[in-house]
Amino acid sequence: MPTARIAAGSTAPGQGWQPYGANGIYIDVDTTSGRFTGAPIYVSSVGGTGTQWGLVGPSAIYSPTATGFRVYVQWRDGAGLTPAHAQQYGWHINWIGYDNP
Repeated sequence: MPTARIAAGSTAPGQGWQPYGANGIYIDVDTTSGRFTGAPIYVSSVGGTGTQWGLVGPSAIYSPTATGFRVYVQWRDGAGLTPAHAQQYGWHINWIGYDNP
């Protein structure tokens, strides 16, 4: 009988962020360490040394699979956002996954 699996992790601070359009950035989150067998239920948040309170999107999971997902973020006021901001503030995605095959 399959057993439920819970795993957690985070991305490297400030690394892996890519530009998305004129005002956003995204990151592909690798969850292979969780050894999930199916697409789990993921929960995410953004951490860092500052200003992440002004972001929208860090808890929205896109394209979840057994090995990862994508997160898009932008400033709440729509101002320009680049990967340099993520690097400056060490932004990273914290995640928890729950798989019940």
